Amino acid sequence: MQTIRRILGGILLVSLCTTLGLLIGEGRWREAIPLHLCSLSALAALILSVGPRAPLLDFLWYLGMPGALLALLFPAPAVSRWQTLLNLSYFSTHALILLLPAWAICMGERPRAGRTLPMMAALQIIALAAGTANHLLGTDFLFLAAPPAGTPLEAVFARGYGIYLLFLEAMMLALCCLMDALCARLFPTPACRQARGASGAQA
Repeated sequence: MQTIRRILGGILLVSLCTTLGLLIGEGRWREAIPLHLCSLSALAALILSVGPRAPLLDFLWYLGMPGALLALLFPAPAVSRWQTLLNLSYFSTHALILLLPAWAICMGERPRAGRTLPMMAALQIIALAAGTANHLLGTDFLFLAAPPAGTPLEAVFARGYGIYLLFLEAMMLALCCLMDALCARLFPTPACRQARGASGAQA
């Protein structure tokens, strides 16, 4: 199972290098800076492919996996003269952001429940860095400047920039809370299992 994990990591590395090479080859090095949520998640998944890393698994569970799923449901790959290759890299990268932590969970590793607030705090730090880069470089990391084209976020953005930012914040908080609830349900700690058992016995 560890071999498969490293194979997935190798595929992810190739996919990331492909995207990086295409962007740099077109003179778009600014877009290659890893300040998108999925870029950071891909790096976290790449490190996780080497071995267990509890903080990275938490990050991927709460932020990376929901973000990657949304990116696959509402794809918005960058435009490139090598569009087919970039699309392939886009979809493979986001799929592996889902697969690698899922494989780690299959190997017995577990995300930790109750991590919503730390993950949201980490997201604020990332957003601050992304917003600063957007201001200095004219980029759109985390889609803080404008929504990705062809996604439902465009309708929210049309209601006003402030509403758009509040929606992004609320959406990520809701996703973190959902993943927190799933984590507690799917991977209960021994104390939680004991408490459930006691509740069942009293009933």
